[in-house]
Amino acid sequence: MSSAMDKAMLAMSLDEEEDLPFDIPDRPEYSSCERNVLSLIGRTLNPDRQRMRNLLLDMPRKWQMYGKVRGVALSSEKFQFIFDSERDLIEILGRGVHTYNEWALAIERWVEHPAEDHLQFILFGCKSGNFL
Repeated sequence: MSSAMDKAMLAMSLDEEEDLPFDIPDRPEYSSCERNVLSLIGRTLNPDRQRMRNLLLDMPRKWQMYGKVRGVALSSEKFQFIFDSERDLIEILGRGVHTYNEWALAIERWVEHPAEDHLQFILFGCKSGNFL
């Protein structure tokens, strides 16, 4: 039976099938808006030093939100944190620039149609003291 299975697997090819586009119905179960409204999207600024797996595990602890937020890797550089409540999401956004492994993270609230420069910049403020 193993030989027959091997032959069947070898006969299969992805090249023969055409990837034809298809329309997804405009129904609530296909909408990403409701599911993602309580999430942050982010990007590591130094992927060689900011390992995605560790970032997804460590950031909820760093934020003291363990059990209230879950992280998902979207690519080797981009991630998403999904919050249980809007209050927690706003609290994290209000803390300013976030860092992981001594490097900043570009983090923004999820939007359905992001701008072209989405996650390319971070905004931060500086305070200066008396210099005499």
